[in-house]
Amino acid sequence: MILIKSTIIFLLTAAVLITSIPLAFNAESEQGKVYPYIPDVASYYSEVENYIAEQLREQKASIDISQYGVPRDDLIYIYRSVMFDNPDIFYVDASYIPYKFDRSGYIAILTPQYIFTRSKIPSYIKKFNSACKRYIKGIDSSMSDLQKALTLHDRIALGCKYKNENDKSFTAYNVLVTGKGVCEGYARAYSYLLSLVGVDSKCLNNESKGHLWNLVKIGGNWYHVDVTSDDPLPDDLGYVRHKYFLLSDAKLLNSTSGSHRGFKDDTTYSSAFSCSSTKYNSSFFRNITSQIVCYKKAYYYFNNNYKKKLYSALIKRKGSSKKVIKVIKDVWRYSNGTKARNSYCKLCELNNFIYFNSKRKIFRYNLKTGKIKRIMTLPSFIKTNYIGVNAKSSAIYAHRKNRNLTKSKISKVIKVSTNNKVTVVPFLKYTKKTLKKGKSFKLKVYYGKGKITYKSSNTKVARVSSKGRVKAKKKGSCTITAVRSGKTMKCKVRVK
Repeated sequence: MILIKSTIIFLLTAAVLITSIPLAFNAESEQGKVYPYIPDVASYYSEVENYIAEQLREQKASIDISQYGVPRDDLIYIYRSVMFDNPDIFYVDASYIPYKFDRSGYIAILTPQYIFTRSKIPSYIKKFNSACKRYIKGIDSSMSDLQKALTLHDRIALGCKYKNENDKSFTAYNVLVTGKGVCEGYARAYSYLLSLVGVDSKCLNNESKGHLWNLVKIGGNWYHVDVTSDDPLPDDLGYVRHKYFLLSDAKLLNSTSGSHRGFKDDTTYSSAFSCSSTKYNSSFFRNITSQIVCYKKAYYYFNNNYKKKLYSALIKRKGSSKKVIKVIKDVWRYSNGTKARNSYCKLCELNNFIYFNSKRKIFRYNLKTGKIKRIMTLPSFIKTNYIGVNAKSSAIYAHRKNRNLTKSKISKVIKVSTNNKVTVVPFLKYTKKTLKKGKSFKLKVYYGKGKITYKSSNTKVARVSSKGRVKAKKKGSCTITAVRSGKTMKCKVRVK
C-alpha cells in the first residue's frame, strides 16, 4: 500500500472513470469478506476511514476522498474496515460500493448504497439505540470484562433467531431490533455492544467457509467467541450453548464445526490477534446450555444432568465454590416411557429476578434475598410440558411441547410490572366446544386477576352467565368471549 500526496492526485484526475466493485474476492460470498486483520489498513488509512465513517453518519449521497490517495485495490479493505469498525452505521450496504477513479487507479468519489430509505434512517437509528440500551441494561463497571462478554453473548443468542431474510439480515440492526439475522449480523451486533460496555473486540471471518465470528480481549489476551454457533438452529426458547465462548486458536480448530477450519489461511488473518491463551478452554461454563446470569461476582445457571441422573440443579457459583439453590427431579419422558436425552429446565433474568421452569411449574428466584416462589402450575388438562423460558421486555415467555417433543407452543405466560409484581396471563380451559341443545358447561378461566366478563356473539345459539356458565339454545355456532386482566380469550361453541 502506497500513500500518494493529494497534489499528485489532483494532476491525475483529468479523466475519471466510473465503475463499482463487490467487496469480496468471491462474489458468491461477498457478504462474508472482512478486512481488519491486515495491520496496514489501520496504520495507513485511519484518517480516511474516520472521514468515510463521518460522511456515512451524515448519510451523504457521495463522498469525495480524492485527497487521501487511495489505490483501487485497497478500497476493498478500507471500506470493509469502516463498516465493521462502526456497526452502528447499519443502514449502508457493507459489501458493495460504486466509485469513481482516475486513470492511475486512485479513488476519487464514493457513492454508498443505502439499504434503508434515507428519509427514514433517523427513525431506524432511534430504534437501534433503544435496543442497544435494553441489551446492555444492568451491565456496569462492577462487572468484569468476562461477565460483560458472557452476559451479552447470552442475551444475543436468546434474543435472536438465525434467519436470512434479506440484505438487512447482515446488519447489527436486524439482530438487535427485529431479532433475526445471520452470522455477520451477530458478529457486528456483539462487537458494537461490547464497545458500549468497554470491552475490546474484532470481527473475524473464515472467507473460504463464508462464516464470521468475534475475537474478544479479556485480561490482555484474545479469545474466539462465536455467538452464532452457540445459538441453536432451529431456535429453541431459553437454550444457549457456551461451546464457542472464549476459545483458544487450538481449541477452536479442534472443534467439530467445519466453519472455523482453515481461518488462519485467509488473507484477513493476522498473528497480531492470535488466541494463544488456553485459560478458559475447560471453564465451568463450557457445557452449560442455559443462560448464565451474572450478579455481584457470582454466576447462576442450570446443571441439566445433576448427579448424572438428568435432574436439574440451579447453581450459584462464586470463585471456585458452588452452592445448589434448588434441585428439580423431573425427568422428561417420551410417550413410550423412555427418558429424553436432556433435562429441559431453563432460566432467564429480568430486573434482578431469575425465572425458571420445571416440567409443569414456573418459579421465581430473588437474587437480592435468595428466596424462591412458585409463580404458576399448569392445570392437569394441559398435556404439554414446559421446556424453556425467556424474558422479553416486561414479560416472561414459555415454551411447551408434547411428550414426543414434536408439537410446540410459545406464549406469554407472565407479565411483570415496573415494581416487579407478577401477573400470570389468564387462559381458558376450552377454546372450542360442541354441545347438544339444552346442555351446558362451565367456561373456566385460569389465572389472571380481577373480575371476569363474559359475552356471547349470538345469544340465540348459546348464552353465557356472569359466572361463565354456557348453555346451548339452538343449532348453530357462536363465540363466547371472556376478558380478564386485559386479556381477551375466545371459545368457539357449536350447538348440534
